[in-house]
Amino acid sequence: MKKYFYRAVSLLLFLSLVILPFTGNYSGMKVLAQEGYDNPQYPLTSVDDEKISTTVNPGQATIIVFGRTDCGITQGVIKDIATSKWVHDKDIRVIFAECSKASLEQTRTFGQAYECKDIIYCYDLYNGYNSAWNDYCNIGVEMGVKDGSLPTTVLINGNNRVIKVLYGSQSADTLINEIRGGSSGDNGETDSNASVTVALEGTECYTYANEVLGLLNKSRAEMGLPALGLDESLLEAAMQRAAEISLYYSHTRPDGSECFTVSSRQTLKTENIAVGYSNPGAVMNGWLNSQGHYDNIMDAKATSVGVGCFKDSEGILNWVQFFDNGPASGAAISADRQAVRDVSIRKAVLHLQTDGTRTFKSSDIGKEFVMNVCHANEEFEYSKPKLPASNFNYKSSQSSVAEVDSSGNITLKGTGTSVITASLKSDSSVTVDLTVKVGTNRPYVPAVTPTPLPPTPMPTITPTPTVTPTPTVTPAAPTPEVPTMAPVTPDPEVPTEAPVTPEPIVPTEVPATPEPEIPEIVLPDVSGLKAASGTDQMKLSWKEIPEAEGYFVYQYSSKEKVWDKIKTVKASKTSYIVKKLKSGASYRFAVKAYLNQDGKQVVSKSYTSVYTATKPETVEFRVAAGKGRAVLKWNKVSGATGYTIYYKAKKDASWKKLKNTKATSYTKTKLKAKKTYFFTIKAYKSYRGKTYTGSGMTKKVKIK
Repeated sequence: MKKYFYRAVSLLLFLSLVILPFTGNYSGMKVLAQEGYDNPQYPLTSVDDEKISTTVNPGQATIIVFGRTDCGITQGVIKDIATSKWVHDKDIRVIFAECSKASLEQTRTFGQAYECKDIIYCYDLYNGYNSAWNDYCNIGVEMGVKDGSLPTTVLINGNNRVIKVLYGSQSADTLINEIRGGSSGDNGETDSNASVTVALEGTECYTYANEVLGLLNKSRAEMGLPALGLDESLLEAAMQRAAEISLYYSHTRPDGSECFTVSSRQTLKTENIAVGYSNPGAVMNGWLNSQGHYDNIMDAKATSVGVGCFKDSEGILNWVQFFDNGPASGAAISADRQAVRDVSIRKAVLHLQTDGTRTFKSSDIGKEFVMNVCHANEEFEYSKPKLPASNFNYKSSQSSVAEVDSSGNITLKGTGTSVITASLKSDSSVTVDLTVKVGTNRPYVPAVTPTPLPPTPMPTITPTPTVTPTPTVTPAAPTPEVPTMAPVTPDPEVPTEAPVTPEPIVPTEVPATPEPEIPEIVLPDVSGLKAASGTDQMKLSWKEIPEAEGYFVYQYSSKEKVWDKIKTVKASKTSYIVKKLKSGASYRFAVKAYLNQDGKQVVSKSYTSVYTATKPETVEFRVAAGKGRAVLKWNKVSGATGYTIYYKAKKDASWKKLKNTKATSYTKTKLKAKKTYFFTIKAYKSYRGKTYTGSGMTKKVKIK
C-alpha cells in the first residue's frame, strides 16, 4: 500500500503575507468515482473517549472528513457542514478524523469552535489509524479520479457502500446532494468538482527566481549542505504552480489534484509556497524562519530545485520552491517576461466577480469602458487577479442601452438598464453579470416631497416652465396670480370722433413660481475598513459602495493635525497598498467615497479611519555558547516595544517562549553540555491594544 507522508504544515498568515510548506512522497495515487464499494471497518477514537466505527448504522449514511486541524481548507469544509441545515438530520452521521499529530485537546478545541454537537471529532489517526485514510484513498484509485490530498471526504450510503471519495474544498450542499441523490451514479464528477480552463496573464519574474536560488544555496552552504542545481523542468513546474496559487492558494492544485502532480520526476517532492512578499530577501526570510519551510530548504536528500515567481495583474507576487532528489539538468534564467498560462480549476473554487452595478448619467451616453472580470482567491482574500477578456463570450441584454464587443468593451447607447453577461468559453454555464444603468436614477437622493401650494386659476399668460428635479416627485407647479375676470371696457361717451376702447389690463410681469428645494445628494460613509500590516507597507481594504465613482485615501498627519489625501482609487478597486512606510511606526488612515454629479463633486461625510502600525524589522542577533548557558545579544530595533525570545532543543521541535523583554541581551542557563540548541528573537510593537510582531531569524549554538 502506497502512502503519503505529511510533516507538520504551518500556515503563517502575517495579514497580507502568507507562506505554506508541503512535504511528501508522491506515489501517483488517484481518487474519486461513483460506484458502490465495500466499506472497510476501522475503529476511531472520539474526543469523548468513545470508540467509533467506520461501519454505518443500518439506514444511516456516513460522511467522514479526513483532515488536519491546522488546514484552512479542512476548516472551511467543517464550517460549511456545521452550519448546514441537514447536519442535525438523523439519517446522516458526520465524522471528522484528524490525520496529523494534533492532540486530544487540540482536536477538542477545534471541534468546539464550530459549536456543532452533531459532528463526531476523532483524533490519533496519525499514529494509530492512518491506514484508514490510505484504504479509502485506494478505493478512490479504483474509482478513477484525479489525484488529491487532505482534506479527503468519504461518502458512505446507508447500505455501508462507499459511493464517493472527494478531495479538497467541498460545500455542504454538494455533499448532501451526493449522499442523498447520487448514491448509485454514473462514475462522473459532480458539476462543482468538474474543472474548467482559464487563461491567466501576469509577469514571470525570472530575475527574482534567480535571486531566491542564490539566497537558498547561501543558506544551505552556511549549514554545510551542498548547493541545489536548477532544473529546467522544475523551473517550469514552479512557474506553473506560482500562477496556480494566484487563483487558489493551497498545496492542492486548483483542479483538486495534489501539488506533486505538476512534475513526473523522482519520488521525493517537496514544495514551499508564499504570497504577498515584496522581494526575494523578504520571502526567503519568511521561509527560513518557519520550521516546515526551513526543513524543506535544508533537506539533505534534495538535489534539484525549481523556483517560481508570478506577479498577477494587481501586482501581488506569488512564490514557489519545488524540490526533488533527481539530477539537475541545468536551466538558463531568462529575463522577466509577460506570460499567459492556462490553469485548470474546479468550478467549486472559481469565484468570478465584476463591479456588480455601474450607474451613469444620461450625459454619459457614448462613453466607453471595459468590463473587468476578476477571480476571488478563497484561500487568500487579498488576491483578486483580473482574467483576460479572451476567456469569455460577452452578451448584452439591452443593446439599445449598452453594447459590448468580443473584448468586453462596453459602449453606452441610451437610457435604461442592461445586464452584460460574460460566459466562460471553456464552459458556458460559468457566467458573471455586470448591471449597467444609464440615466435611470440619481444615486442616494433621499425622497423629499415639497409642501403643496394652493391651486390657482388658469393664467391668461403661460409662465416659463419650472424644472422638476429627478427622482423626487414634485406636485404640479403653482401658477402666477392673474385677474379672475376679463378687463371691463367702459361705456363710450358720445364723442365727436370715434371712441377709443382701452386695452385689456394684462399683468406686465409673471409672478415668480416658487421652486421646490432640490435635495442634497448623499453618499454613505465607507465601511469595513481594514489594515493588513507589513514592515514597510500597509494594505487597506474596505467594502464597496456601488454608486461611488471612486475613493479618496487619506493619511493623518499628527504633526499638522490634518488629513492628507495620498491616493485616488477607481471604483473598480476597494483596496490600496501604502508603501515606503517606516517599520515599527504607528499610523492612521482613512477612506472616503466620491462621485461627480451635475458638475459637482459629492464626497461621503465622515472620515472612516483605522489606527494601525507597521511591524518591526527582523532582529539580527548573536548567540555565544558558555558553560551550560547561551548568551544572546542584539541591537535595538527601531519602533519596537519589546522582544520575545524563543528556543528549542531540536530542529523539528516546537518553539518554546522564554521571555518578553525590553533589554537587548539575554542569557539562557541550565542548558546541557555538548547539546545543540536553536534560538530566535522577534521584535514586537504594541499600539492601541494590538500587537504587531515582526519575523525572526533562527540561529543555533552548541553548548560547552
